[in-house]
Amino acid sequence: AGNDGVKVSRETIEVIKRAQEVSKLSEGGFDITVGPLVQLWRRARERGTPPEMEEIKETLNLVNFRNLRTHYGGKVLLKKKGMAIDLGGIAKGYAVDRAFELLKGLGFRNLVVNAGGDLRVGGYKPDGPWSIGIQHPRDPEKILARIFVSDTAVATSGDYEKFFIHQGRRYHHILNPKIGFPAEGCQSVTVLHKEGITADALATAIFVLGPEKGYALCQRLEGVDCLIVGKEGNVALSPGLQGRISFTP
Repeated sequence: AGNDGVKVSRETIEVIKRAQEVSKLSEGGFDITVGPLVQLWRRARERGTPPEMEEIKETLNLVNFRNLRTHYGGKVLLKKKGMAIDLGGIAKGYAVDRAFELLKGLGFRNLVVNAGGDLRVGGYKPDGPWSIGIQHPRDPEKILARIFVSDTAVATSGDYEKFFIHQGRRYHHILNPKIGFPAEGCQSVTVLHKEGITADALATAIFVLGPEKGYALCQRLEGVDCLIVGKEGNVALSPGLQGRISFTP
C-alpha cells in the first residue's frame, strides 16, 4: 500500500474487479478496502469493547474503494500507505462458483455446493426443486423461511454469526465503510442470483445500505432477488420470490 502496487493472480484480479463493480452500484456500501476497519473491530471483538472514536476516524481515512486501482498486466495498487483489502464479503461466493463449475465440468448436473451458508445449486432433487433453509436471525434453532430453487446461487449476510454485546448494544462484523461502525437497519439479508460471487457481494451491500436503499438496489438489478429482515424483524421480499418461498411458523 502506498507504493508501486503488487502483481497478483488472474483470479484475484477478477474478484477485485467484480468487487469494484458492486462498490460502484452500492455507492460504497460494499468496499473491499475495509481491511483496516475489519482489523480494528476484530481486536475490539476479542476484548469485548468497541474502539475509540478517534481510532475509527483515523482508520476511515484508509477506506475508499476509489483509492484501489487495477492495472493492465495484473497489478493492484492501493494509493495510501496503511490501506488493506478484505475479500471476506465476496471471495466465498467466488470459491463456490469455481467449485460448482468444476463439478459441472465433471458431468454432475444435480448438485449443491455449500460453503458456510453461501451456496449454489444445479438442477433438481429427485422430487423437485432444492429447498434452501434461511436461518432465523434471532433464534439459531429455527428456520425463518425455505426458498425453492434450481440453478441458482443463494448468499446470506447476518448480524448473528460474529458479534459481541457491550452495554446492551450488539456490535457485529458487517461494517459500514462510510461511518466505521457495524451497519444498522438489518438483521439479515439473503440474495439470489445465478452466480455466487454476485449474490455474496450484494448480500453484504444490501445489508449495509439498509432495508429501503438495499431493496431499491435489488429492484434495479436484473436477475437479483432478495429477502431482507429489518432491525425490528420486519420482512421484505422481492416480487421474484413470490411462489418460491415458504415461511416457517
